[in-house]
Amino acid sequence: MQTIELTIQDVAYGGRGLGRLDGRVVFVPGVIPGERARARIAKQRKNYAEARLVEILEPSPRRARPVCPLAGTCPGCAYQHMAYAEELRLKAAQLADFLRYQVDASQPDTLLPPVASPRDMGYRNKIVLHASVNGNRTLLGYKAEDNRAVLDVPLCHLAMAPINRRLAERRADPRFMSSLKPGMSVTFRHTENDGALMWKDRTGPGKERLTEFTVLGPLRAPQRSFFQVNPAVGDALIERVMALVKERQPETVIDLYCGVGLFALAADRAGAARVIGIDSDSEAIHAAVSNAERLAARNAEFRACQACLGLKDALGRFGGERTLLIVDPPRRGLEREVVDRIAAANVSLIAHVSCAPDTLARDVARLAEAGWRVASAQVFDMFPRAASFESITVLEK
Repeated sequence: MQTIELTIQDVAYGGRGLGRLDGRVVFVPGVIPGERARARIAKQRKNYAEARLVEILEPSPRRARPVCPLAGTCPGCAYQHMAYAEELRLKAAQLADFLRYQVDASQPDTLLPPVASPRDMGYRNKIVLHASVNGNRTLLGYKAEDNRAVLDVPLCHLAMAPINRRLAERRADPRFMSSLKPGMSVTFRHTENDGALMWKDRTGPGKERLTEFTVLGPLRAPQRSFFQVNPAVGDALIERVMALVKERQPETVIDLYCGVGLFALAADRAGAARVIGIDSDSEAIHAAVSNAERLAARNAEFRACQACLGLKDALGRFGGERTLLIVDPPRRGLEREVVDRIAAANVSLIAHVSCAPDTLARDVARLAEAGWRVASAQVFDMFPRAASFESITVLEK
């Protein structure tokens, strides 16, 4: 528990500041580059140390007062202590660092300016809280850093206001609170059309479809299927995909991990002659077909199957030099067999949408070995104040 003083040089992905003590890297949360801080060593690792912030000795002019009283304790936020412009700058630098270390993607024209969220608070249309019991008290909130203990959260400043109102109502109901059991999860979900909904664990009308308003028009999504949590930045992603299709004019667009059809429908709207959406979530695919009918997207077709099998079939039928492949995998990134299938494909362009720059960089490095290069990369800040961010990386042979 040694107390040290150090100057913060950078902030790594995940939100922890990076300083050095006698040449050894020390990670400290809650700091900003350029600040002088006092910290206490908490863990000694083989190649670095982890410390807890004690005091800011020389604050940055970009330091801000956190809105949430749980900031610094709740793992949901990593950047409430700084101005939003500084957070956005750091996230863009983190994406650049990942790509620079994995592949040669450091040219000035490769990295496009980051796209900010119009709101840095009150933007989330979904939160998932967890229940725990401490003596006679029931806790409902996010899991702490140890991923076991539950931090009680009366209000989440990242969530939309209707969600917080519904959360307050539920917490004030003794019968509801007494119905919560340790390990139970409670999901709050909001759309302008459906209002604030709530369900516990896997109960409730799981196949019910919600309506989200997007730049393409209203889209239907199953209650539990994936949908972007920040609608405004989701629209920015759609517009980027549409711009890419209009610029490159592919004959075929394959949308892998398509969900309810967001990017496939964007490609159709932008003029692609043939669009194929693939996802393993059959309920999402049913919704995508319905969305295509509703938006009169006559050039789009959808298939429910595993990513590798669907990609193999689509490339076999329509893969060619005028094919754009859009991939939007989960946080774990692309499966190795999917990367191998893409590497061998004769497509002209890949748009890799990712919420995890570490697995994105791994995927890009594997594709670089097969002759692909990064044409552009851009942060879309889907998760202001949180450590994560969305990005679109365009690759070409």
